[in-house]
Amino acid sequence: MAQTDIELLRDLYNRYAVGDVAPLFEHLAPDVEWISCSRSPALAAFSGTFHGMDGVQRYFQGLAKDWTITRHEMRDIARDGDQVVTRNLVEAISKATGKPVTVTTEHRWVLYDGRIRRFEERCDDEAALEAACRPCEP
Repeated sequence: MAQTDIELLRDLYNRYAVGDVAPLFEHLAPDVEWISCSRSPALAAFSGTFHGMDGVQRYFQGLAKDWTITRHEMRDIARDGDQVVTRNLVEAISKATGKPVTVTTEHRWVLYDGRIRRFEERCDDEAALEAACRPCEP
């Protein structure tokens, strides 16, 4: 029996939560569109639209350059038409300031035949991320 999109994503999130991102790359479509929508300067290193496996690698390199993810927990997962939507709790530390931050993200996934065709990330708490990137005031 084929794995459903929700089962596949649940497995990928569980692996990512323990630092194993490699399985994600095994399920990317060659022409995947990966979108991290944010106008926040705090997220500039990994914001924008990325294409293909090389683009997704650049996304993760940008994320790792500025942030240490200390916790990534998928809270909810549900189908919404042709998309699967997850709500996630993310705890991270800004490498620039050392400040911790806790945010909620929403991910929208489009999969076809077990391949990730499109990913879109939204963050509900950009103000918290920006605050974590500002140096402490004396």
